Amino acid sequence: MTGFGRAEIDSRFGRFTVEVSSVNSRFLELAVRLPRNLTALEPQARELLNAGVTRGKVSLFVNLMDNGHALTGPLINRELARNYHRELLKLKRELKLEGDLRLSDILQIPEITHPVAAEPDQERIWPVIRKGILKALKAMQAMRAREGKAMAADMARRLKVMTGLIASVEKSTAGAVEKYAAKLAARIAELLNGQKYDPVRLEEEIAIFADRTDIAEECLRFRSHIDQFLQTMNQSEAVGRRLNFILQELNREVNTIGSKASEFDVSAKVISLKEEIEKLREQAQNVE
Repeated sequence: MTGFGRAEIDSRFGRFTVEVSSVNSRFLELAVRLPRNLTALEPQARELLNAGVTRGKVSLFVNLMDNGHALTGPLINRELARNYHRELLKLKRELKLEGDLRLSDILQIPEITHPVAAEPDQERIWPVIRKGILKALKAMQAMRAREGKAMAADMARRLKVMTGLIASVEKSTAGAVEKYAAKLAARIAELLNGQKYDPVRLEEEIAIFADRTDIAEECLRFRSHIDQFLQTMNQSEAVGRRLNFILQELNREVNTIGSKASEFDVSAKVISLKEEIEKLREQAQNVE
């Protein structure tokens, strides 16, 4: 499921900007980007994401705008300063320039001095980053929840359509055995032209047909799977994988019904059921 969350946390180390985003994926994939001097905190960040998300391609981005408190002071490149001083004195003599060469003149050269960043105190910084991740994660989960509600409503509508289709299949196959028995008896009588035939053999043939075409058990299990699907949707924990499993069972029952069906309208309804199951499967693969 897709979602995005953003948080900004001000601290004595600077302002942390945290962004967490997710897109659809059958499995959990994590991508973490931290400031270069804080990459050692990646395991803790991943653990936090693992606790909050079970499915999806999730990206975490943390940026730090330094407020200057992390600097220890300037570093002077003494060797470079000596080289500049020596060459500048030579240039002064060559050009026969007046005046003194001051320290301030050398320090104005950009390469001579540069600030040195202090090593980050990761034990103190982690609680700040953790707070930002949790805040961004909460915002992302809220967005995913809104998408999930819309998806659940669409799933419920499709399940209602499937319930109607399976009821129509049961209605279409009602009395099929009796119709077959009457048709078979009439055909035998026509072929024998009034001669006697073995009624036991006829009953056996009808029983074989009834066993081969009876879909009552499959329809019963189909309805039970739909009820399980609805119950699972209403659970608060992660249900995506369980929904996928139930859809496999629904598809199994529909395939069996299709193999037993002899009427054209039943075959057409089976195709419609498979279409609805496939649409549900596409959605369930993205459900956490």
